[in-house]
Amino acid sequence: MNETSKSATSRREFLKTGGQLAAATALAGVALPHVHAAGSDTISVALVGCGGRGGGAAKDALSTKSGPIRLAAMADVFDYKLNNAFNGLKKDKDVGQKVEVTDDKKFLGFDAFKHAMDCLKKDDVVILTTPLAFRWVHFTYAIQKGLNVFMEKPLTADGPTTRRMIKLAEEASAKNLKCGVGLMSRHSKSLQQLHDRLQEDIGDIVLMRGYRMHGPVGSAFSTKWPGKPT
Repeated sequence: MNETSKSATSRREFLKTGGQLAAATALAGVALPHVHAAGSDTISVALVGCGGRGGGAAKDALSTKSGPIRLAAMADVFDYKLNNAFNGLKKDKDVGQKVEVTDDKKFLGFDAFKHAMDCLKKDDVVILTTPLAFRWVHFTYAIQKGLNVFMEKPLTADGPTTRRMIKLAEEASAKNLKCGVGLMSRHSKSLQQLHDRLQEDIGDIVLMRGYRMHGPVGSAFSTKWPGKPT
């Protein structure tokens, strides 16, 4: 992403010029363009899907330092998930003061996503972290409302839905809406540089596999090599 601009921009210009606050959940530590701190410039966020990833995504979004932001509404099918996410965010010492979800802005049920998005203004942000079966339905409504979107992966599980999501993405782009997906590797500068070097030195990659190890390095090798690896 571009470095922080020193010149302040309007709320609408901030979203138009690639600030992409919708992607802040994946890029919480990355500098974003500055916006004025006036009340009308505050970005309101709605969280649709309040499980563990939803609560984490909301915290990441509220952690941005680029401008005023608040969590305005929450939606889920299960009340215990919504309440757990709300309580966890409200008690968080870093973002708790930005959680402004009143009881009448906590929505339950399969149509709760509509009520949560209805609490936002055009150009605000909705976070979609529900199971993937609902993604295209929620994305469709967000586009109709003129909202910027951050959505978690995975997005689809089949070809027809994938094509539907691609078409929706084109509709969002036509409206100049910003849409981010939680594919963190795409936002890693080191991996971007690796991709560029591979393209320059090797060319098109037909197949590449990567593995990430969990736990101590020794435990990954001890079953194949005697002793401890050096």
